[in-house]
Amino acid sequence: MNQPITRAAWYILAISVFAMILLPAALTGTTIAFPEIELDFGSNRATLSWILSGYAITTAAFTLLGGQLSDRLGSQRMFTRGMLLFFFGALVCTFSPNVSFLIAGRTMQGIGAAIYAPSSLAMVLLRFHKTHHPLAIGIWAASVPIGSALSPTFASLILEIADWRWMFAVQTIGAAAVVIAIALHKTKEISAEIINTGSLDILGIPIGTAAIGCLALGIVQGPRWGWMSWGTILAFIASATLFPIFLYRNKGQPVPLIDFKLFSIPTFTTANAVSLGVSLVGSSVWLLWPIHLSTVWEYSQIQIGLAITPTPLLAGVVSIGTGRWVQNYGYRGILLVGTALLIAANCWFISFYGSGINYWENMFPGLFLYGVAMGLTFAPLNGAALSEVPEQVYGRANATFLTGRAMCSAVGIAILVAIIGDSVGIGALPAFRNAFIFLAAVSTLSFLMVGALWPKRAKKQQIESR
Repeated sequence: MNQPITRAAWYILAISVFAMILLPAALTGTTIAFPEIELDFGSNRATLSWILSGYAITTAAFTLLGGQLSDRLGSQRMFTRGMLLFFFGALVCTFSPNVSFLIAGRTMQGIGAAIYAPSSLAMVLLRFHKTHHPLAIGIWAASVPIGSALSPTFASLILEIADWRWMFAVQTIGAAAVVIAIALHKTKEISAEIINTGSLDILGIPIGTAAIGCLALGIVQGPRWGWMSWGTILAFIASATLFPIFLYRNKGQPVPLIDFKLFSIPTFTTANAVSLGVSLVGSSVWLLWPIHLSTVWEYSQIQIGLAITPTPLLAGVVSIGTGRWVQNYGYRGILLVGTALLIAANCWFISFYGSGINYWENMFPGLFLYGVAMGLTFAPLNGAALSEVPEQVYGRANATFLTGRAMCSAVGIAILVAIIGDSVGIGALPAFRNAFIFLAAVSTLSFLMVGALWPKRAKKQQIESR
């Protein structure tokens, strides 16, 4: 018999959803405000690009640490601390007197997001019975696409009527509201009952964080610096040097940064593998649409935001409904349908995108397919990854999943930048078509992995509690 969902569980889920909506707001809003920030400070673009790169790199580098601290110190506690750091970072950005302060504030936001993101889902799942996890994850996962749907238009409207600093002021207010809401929730820290014992690897944690950070640095900055530049090469060399050292130390630690025993769980391993391809496609495609709409169709910022809004909005709505499907039929079927639609969406853009300048005929059908596909894949993959994981390691398991997703998103963007190059206007259409061919190939690989590798009857796996 299903356990009833308590009011406290819904309250925590609502807080977590609102907090996750802030993530696309922090990313998309800053991207849209970039030209105005550039004009205001008058800095060179290479330096100013760190307000975007710094956030992405620190988020990728510190997410695993955030997951480990969530399991060790309590998910609600680390969620609050991460949100406080995000709040102070947004506050610094709001009142930044120069670019250095702005970059520092964005870095603080990135670290804060890395800490509270894995904790946000962990503290939700600890309050929902296992039978309700698909529902909770579906709603939680819908927050990011819904935030992505609202952010471009909302950011454009703010910039139409106010200064770019108001972008960060809104994030500051939102983060403060989350901190106050969680402080008013006077319940026991549930995860305190399952805190892991054992000392932290004081040397291994910074080595592992630096290894991931250097890899993210090379991937994110490679298109700007040049793939054969000394900066990019040194970043990859540093990562390749640090990773073996980290893996050697991680292996025998009582509290490892990456718990490799998780990969003995078939659903966790397969969900992570499939997510790599789905994340690469679903995240990097956002680079193509705005560039095409602005340079070929000559859309304004607000028009671009409104044009691409249906995809994340539809993804969020579909994501909420996936919980019921998963409860009745499992993960494999819904993921087969989702990845098949992802292939169809890319094939649509290969065949029809650029053949005319009619939004409803040439672009909307592809956006619709993408929205449904993302809704049927992103939340179920996250849910599947955690479905057989013991609650003692929810934080680390989710952090591992999110880190892989973030790194593949960065890789996808770097590959698409290399494919489309500097081409703009009508002459860029062949390059855009090649980009969608690449995305279709990755989508096909993801579909085949679900069909061939997904455990049809996943057995409950137990791993040793750390």
